[in-house]
Amino acid sequence: MPFVADSRILTGEFTIAGPVDVVFNLFSPLGEKSWVPGWDPQLLHPAGVTWERGLVFRTQEEKGDAIWIVTRLDRQGHLVEYYRVESSRYVARVEVRCRALSAPETEVQTTYEFIGLSKEGNEQIATMTEDDYKAKMTRWQNWINTYLEGQQR
Repeated sequence: MPFVADSRILTGEFTIAGPVDVVFNLFSPLGEKSWVPGWDPQLLHPAGVTWERGLVFRTQEEKGDAIWIVTRLDRQGHLVEYYRVESSRYVARVEVRCRALSAPETEVQTTYEFIGLSKEGNEQIATMTEDDYKAKMTRWQNWINTYLEGQQR
C-alpha cells in the first residue's frame, strides 16, 4: 500500500505588551534567539542575509536537523511564512502575523500546517492537539513578554 500523508492545521493567537514592529522582528530567525530557549539557527544561504524571502537556515530539533525556508516576508504587513522540513518526519508551513491593537500592544496569530512525510511523521501529527497548541502559545507569550520586560529595565 502506498504511503498517504496525513495533515493537521493548528492556529492560535496571543497578545504581547510591545509595539508591532518590535514584536514582529522577534519572529525573525535571529530575533527568536532572544526569547526561545535553545534556539540557535545556522543561517545558510544567501551569505550575509539575516531575514529575507528565500533565506535558508537550519536548526537543531529534538529529533535532528530541521531546514527552514522563508517563503514570504511582508515587513509592512507584519507577516512571515516559513516552511520547516524534517525529512524523516514532516514538513510544516508556519505563518506568523502581527497586528497592532494599540501603541503598546500587539496581537500575534500563528498557524502551523503539518504534512506527514513518513509513517512516524503521520503518527506524530495524529497526537497533536488544540490544547497542546494553546499551551505552546501561552509559553511563547510568557517568554516574549518576559524578554521585553527585561529590555525595559
